[in-house]
Order: sequence, then C-alpha cells, then structure tokens
Amino acid sequence: MTKPNNNNNNDTAGADRLKNTRWEAFCVHYTGKHRRNGAAAYRAAGYKPKTPEVATVCAIALLAKPNIQARIKHLNDEALKIEQLHARDAVSRLAVIATAKITDFLDERGRVDMAKVVSSPLSAAIQEVTWQKHKGKEEVRIKLKDDMKALELLGLTLKEPEATGQNNVFIIEA
Repeated sequence: MTKPNNNNNNDTAGADRLKNTRWEAFCVHYTGKHRRNGAAAYRAAGYKPKTPEVATVCAIALLAKPNIQARIKHLNDEALKIEQLHARDAVSRLAVIATAKITDFLDERGRVDMAKVVSSPLSAAIQEVTWQKHKGKEEVRIKLKDDMKALELLGLTLKEPEATGQNNVFIIEA
C-alpha cells in the first residue's frame, strides 16, 4: 500500500482559503498592500503585537508554516496571471489603435457610420467623436488615436533622434 503524497507540490496547494481567518488575512496582506512586509501584514491581519519586534518574530513564525507558504505562493501566482492578462489586453488594444483606419468607420458614401463607431471592435481606436452643424446639416466627425504612438508603445517602431529629421519604421510581423 502506498502512502498519499502530502508534500503539497501539486497545482492546487494553497488554492483554498485558510480556515484561520487571521492567517488568510495575513497571506492576503503579505501578497497585496503590504507586499513582502511580514510585520505590516501581521498587524493588518488584526494581530496586536506589543512591539514592532514581536510583530516581526510572529510574522516569521507564520511564514515558516507550510500551509501559509503554499497560500502565499498561490496568491502570488494568481496575481501574476492577472498582470499577464492585463498586459495581453494592453497589447491587443494598442494593436487595434495601430491598425485602425478612418475608412473602417465610414459608410459607402464616405460618411461616418455611427453603427460602426458604436459596435466595431475597432472603436477602441477612436479618440473623439464630435457633432456639429455645417450649412444647416449635422455632421459627425471622428478622430482616431495616434497610430504611430501605439506602434511605439508596442515596441514596433524605432524613432531616430530629432536632429536627423528622419523617422524609420520597422514593423515586425508575427
């Protein structure tokens, strides 16, 4: 008969909230607002140490517990996934800005098509929509965000110093 593996090296270690609410709060504060500051996380979790030194010693004791280590690792991994998701979203939005053209929002007569402005996946590229009367007719104008700035932020362009008066654009296709 084999013994179950209790070394907590699997992917679910630390996924469940700790039953001790102060320990859970300590882990949340240690991975969040009081990043890697054990004494501050200890106090934020509701403990009332008599001195800062006591807070530090108690935090070290908590950090030595395997279930707290697993919970902190899990919370850090989840935070990293969220940060990566935000980075992917930013790249996606910048790509929309970099590739959108004014014609993406026009109808066949060359006028702004409000349905495209409102519902197009490219609408993230719109900086401004204005309505104005011109010769008794209402006109809609749109201004797109700076596509070159988006490319620069994506790291797909290289601008030469202003002294040369020349901008080279390098686009890397995936």
